[in-house]
Amino acid sequence: MSKARKVSKAELKENDETFKGCVFLEPRLWLDSAILGKDASTGGIIYHKPTVIECFVAKDNLSYEQAEEMVDYNTERSLAYMPSPQPILQDDDDQYIDEPTGEGDIWTEDDE
Repeated sequence: MSKARKVSKAELKENDETFKGCVFLEPRLWLDSAILGKDASTGGIIYHKPTVIECFVAKDNLSYEQAEEMVDYNTERSLAYMPSPQPILQDDDDQYIDEPTGEGDIWTEDDE
């Protein structure tokens, strides 16, 4: 099931507080639904890449392949040029885990 959806104003406000000082991907009204958490080592927001792609499918009426190409070309390539802490696009097979300890690098407000 797709997680791509518009987020509410309340969710946007909550994300503003939770991820204060972080760089968000735009358009936030859609892409905030793809947020997984925050990377502990860099402080960047981690986005679920397949959901980001699905957001553009729903928002712009693109095929999955068109949206994937757009995200790969326009979004992923631009991440290195964004101010710190830079957002991270995570595929389903990517994991942000500390290898020596086995503890996850992804934290949410429950970890505070």
